[in-house]
Amino acid sequence: MKRILINFVTLGRNGIDIPRLSKFKAFDSLGCELDLFSGTFIRRINLADKDVYTFNETIPELKSYPEIKWTKMKFMFYSLKMNVRGLFFVRRILRSHYDVIYSPASVLDLVIIPYIIKLFDKKIIWTSVLDNVVPFTDSGNKFTRFLAWLFFRISLCLLRKADVIFVVSEELREFLLKSGFLEKKIVLSGNGVENDLIKIAKAESQYDIDALFMGRINETKGIFDMLKVLGLVKKKYPCFQLAVLGEGDENTEKKFEKKARQMNLWDNVQFLGFKIGLEKFNIIKSSKCFWFLSMKESFGVALLEAVCSGIPAFAYDLPQFAWLYSNGEVNISPIGDYQSVARKVLELFESGNFRNEKGEKLLGKYSWEKIAETEYGEIQKILR
Repeated sequence: MKRILINFVTLGRNGIDIPRLSKFKAFDSLGCELDLFSGTFIRRINLADKDVYTFNETIPELKSYPEIKWTKMKFMFYSLKMNVRGLFFVRRILRSHYDVIYSPASVLDLVIIPYIIKLFDKKIIWTSVLDNVVPFTDSGNKFTRFLAWLFFRISLCLLRKADVIFVVSEELREFLLKSGFLEKKIVLSGNGVENDLIKIAKAESQYDIDALFMGRINETKGIFDMLKVLGLVKKKYPCFQLAVLGEGDENTEKKFEKKARQMNLWDNVQFLGFKIGLEKFNIIKSSKCFWFLSMKESFGVALLEAVCSGIPAFAYDLPQFAWLYSNGEVNISPIGDYQSVARKVLELFESGNFRNEKGEKLLGKYSWEKIAETEYGEIQKILR
C-alpha cells in the first residue's frame, strides 16, 4: 500500500472541491493510504466508501477559510500565513516516511511545503498537477496581476524538483517543454466530469434560465463580454435571463454589478451562488444554453460539464478547444467577437432547438477515475 500525503495547505472555503475529492476517492480505491495536510493537521482520510458530496461536512476542520469576503490580496496574505504555519509540520511529515507527496495544483501556496520536503528527503516522490498558466499581462488590477504572475514564476522554479507533473492539456505540456522541463517528467492526464450526476440530473421548472455562465466571476472568464452579448440579445428578447453560477472576489463582483446596472441589464442577470452536486447539474440542464467566453483557459471543466449535459454552448476560439470539441460540440467564435456570439445565440433561439446531441456523446469519455488511474500508474513506475 502506497502512503500519499496530499498537500492542501490552503483549502477551498467549502473544504476540498468535488473534482479533487473524486480523484482522491479513486486513489483510495486503488489501494492508496491518503493523509491530508492542511497546515494545521495531518489525518487519515478514507474516501473509498464515502459520498464525496457530504465528505467535507463530516470533518469540520476542512472548512479552513475564515468567513470573510475575499479579495485577491487578502487571499495572498492568507496563503502566506498558512505556509509559514505549515513549516512547523515539516519535521513531523519527514518522520512519517510517506512514499508520495501530492500537490493538487501548481500554485505557489501548494508547492512550497512539498519543495522543502523534497530537499530533505530525496526518496519521497513529489507529484504535482499543472492546470493553469498565469500570463504577465492580463485584465484586472495591474499590481495583483503582477504578483500572481511573479508567484507563478516562482512556483515553476520550485516545480523543477518535482518527479512528475501532470498537465490537463497538450497546451500546458508544450508550455512546460518550452520552459525547459524534462519531457519524461511531464504526463498528460486531462480533466474529468461527474458522469454519474450528469446522467441522473433533470431540468427543474423553478429555474428561469435562458443562458448560464458557471465558474469564477473573473475578468479573464469573459464576464464583461457576456454583458455585451446580453445587451445585444436583449434587443430582441427584453426579458432574456442570464444566470451566473459561481462566485468571485468582492471587488470583481462589485465591478460586474456596476457595469450591468450601467448597461441597464441588472434585471436580466440572476446570481445563483456556488452550487455543487446534483443541484448544480439540475441547474445546467434547466438552462437553454451555456456561455463560456473565457479569454484564457487551460481546459475549461465548466464548459465540458455543460456540453456533456447536452446544453448548446458558446465559447471563444481557444487552442485547447480544437482537440476537445472537434465535431462541432461547441459554437465557436473568434476571441473578443461578442457580436458573433450574439448572432449565434439569436439563431439558436429562433430555431428553438436547445439540445446538444453531439455534446451528449462526450459523456463518459472524461472521468476522474480514468485520470486517477493514469496518475497512479505513473507513480507506480517511479516507485518500482
